[in-house]
Amino acid sequence: MGKLFGTDGIRAKVGVYPLTEDMIYKIARASALYAKGQNAYKRKAVRISIAKDTRTTGDLLEERLIAGITSTGVDVVKLGILPTPCSAYLVKKLKDDLGIVISASHNDIDDNGLKFFAYNGYKLSSSAEDEIEKILFDEVEGEGANEAEAQPQGKAKEEKDAIPLYIDYLKKVVDGCDLSKYRIAVDCAFGALTSLIPHLSKELGVGLLSINDVPDGNNINKQSGSLFPNVVSEHVLKEKCDCGFAFDGDGDRLLACDEKGQILDGDFILAIIGRYLYEKGLLNRNSIATTFMSNLGLEMSVGQWGGRLVKADVGDKFVLEKMLKGKLNLGGEQSGHIILLDYSTTGDALLTALYILKIMSEEGKSLSQLARCMYKFPQILLNVEVGHKKPIEELPKLNKAISKSEAKLGSKGRIYVRYSGTEDKLRIMIEGQNQVQIKELAEDIAATAQEELQCQS
Repeated sequence: MGKLFGTDGIRAKVGVYPLTEDMIYKIARASALYAKGQNAYKRKAVRISIAKDTRTTGDLLEERLIAGITSTGVDVVKLGILPTPCSAYLVKKLKDDLGIVISASHNDIDDNGLKFFAYNGYKLSSSAEDEIEKILFDEVEGEGANEAEAQPQGKAKEEKDAIPLYIDYLKKVVDGCDLSKYRIAVDCAFGALTSLIPHLSKELGVGLLSINDVPDGNNINKQSGSLFPNVVSEHVLKEKCDCGFAFDGDGDRLLACDEKGQILDGDFILAIIGRYLYEKGLLNRNSIATTFMSNLGLEMSVGQWGGRLVKADVGDKFVLEKMLKGKLNLGGEQSGHIILLDYSTTGDALLTALYILKIMSEEGKSLSQLARCMYKFPQILLNVEVGHKKPIEELPKLNKAISKSEAKLGSKGRIYVRYSGTEDKLRIMIEGQNQVQIKELAEDIAATAQEELQCQS
């Protein structure tokens, strides 16, 4: 058995290790035993909450998780279909010992996964993940995870107040702002936010025109949401909206577009929110945590008003680590994970969308006016499918191609090559002033990588 946890929990194709029925049961047992050992609230009854997105396979994973958790005497709170950040909030709010979200986020329907939150609402630390893995493998070796001999001792119940509690929390973010004047398009990506949008629209008195909001269990993220922001952009223009927001399937990432249909990625969102906080004297250490994927334009924008970027490896958990270490309150990724640590312990798409509306309302500016704070350098991102992830430093042809391209770019661009933490892909990002040049360089590196990795598979 190999390592289970990636950059964002456990993710795989359903039915393939580690998301087989047997392994899900064992992961659940190990997680429950970990929670019992921590017993953060020193209670007799330890409790784990479970939420899920709209994938059909979520029901199977939930069933196996409940079986494994209750076999240890730990209780389960079923939250139903809810976005990931809602689960993170409720873990802390309802004082659960652990929270599990069944979701593969923006991935295709064939995938699913498990995300874990500690009692304090933060994603589990790497050391906590290692401990769960150790418990699991020790149990397997000692045959302590034998389901046939296990008798359920814990209980499972449904939480009825999950959505109202989360909506009340979100309302506080825009308290005092009049949002009734706005007409906003939202792309739900056939995902977990679908059921929340009507409630939010009613509670805030704001016109939310939702699309891709009828999930059937198999269409999550399909030609929609944050992976296809052009969809909401076209809807904004068609319906003459003030702005648009594109969410992903589990509601933890967001891309926006202004009233002119211009798509704004996570870098633009960080620039807008960062500048607002800075001018209010609320941006801790005048710094924003982000990743090596962030556009050079963001760095220049932040530098113009005296701020700075703190760079982390790709993955919102690594961004969060930088934030906590540096006591920062704003961080995020170009892909749309935005962490507003004054409000939330994780990336929250709805929270971020509301914060943007708050800035628009307070400053009396359109989103296109706010977005003028940043110029985006041309950027190319290519993905290469890989059978296995051989260390990049052990691929001489690829490294030679990268060095050759870096020499051509000089100081007018940069290259960043890495493996995806959630998929079997090599990601190649090139940034520069000349769109044609960076496209040619990216394609050359991708072809070299594909050839070398295929030869060594």
